[in-house]
Amino acid sequence: MVVAATGWLALAVAYYFTLPIFDMISLLGWLLLAACWLWAVIASVVVVMSLLKQRRWQRAVAAAMIAAAAGLGTWHADWLAIYLSSQVWLHHAELDDLAAQHRRGTLPADARLPWQIRYLSIDGRVHAQPDAAGLYLPMWQNWRGEAGGGLVHLATPPDQDTLIQTAPGGQGRPRRHIDGDWWWVEGG
Repeated sequence: MVVAATGWLALAVAYYFTLPIFDMISLLGWLLLAACWLWAVIASVVVVMSLLKQRRWQRAVAAAMIAAAAGLGTWHADWLAIYLSSQVWLHHAELDDLAAQHRRGTLPADARLPWQIRYLSIDGRVHAQPDAAGLYLPMWQNWRGEAGGGLVHLATPPDQDTLIQTAPGGQGRPRRHIDGDWWWVEGG
């Protein structure tokens, strides 16, 4: 049972880190997710079959139901929202400090991020968005530089005309509110 539970936990961790790690190494990321799925499902089937062989019907049904719930929960979870919300929550002070510096006009253009949050940006920098009066932390970008996505801080809520430069050749609109004045933007 421990092996099956560890498999489901490894799968959840792999999904959680999909954005910051696997988008950079997409083939390896997908292979790791597939391996975690196989681990969790095969270990769960082995547990259920072992319990059935021992004629522990109730435990076998319970184990099967727990595995099914873990699989459905993992498959249907909004891992992007979970990751982004947790990162904004964890680094609330640092992100608020960046926004305050931007409002005061003391944040240099394309400023280097503090080391604690540097990993939130693919280039380790925060980019001012003069047209949208916001700050952009690029979290991913395609290899052609035509599309990207990341966190954006907007002083006012976005409207249909709010565009953020997400890559050298692409723009996107804020799609989902994360927390406070922080939004997820994606586009190309």
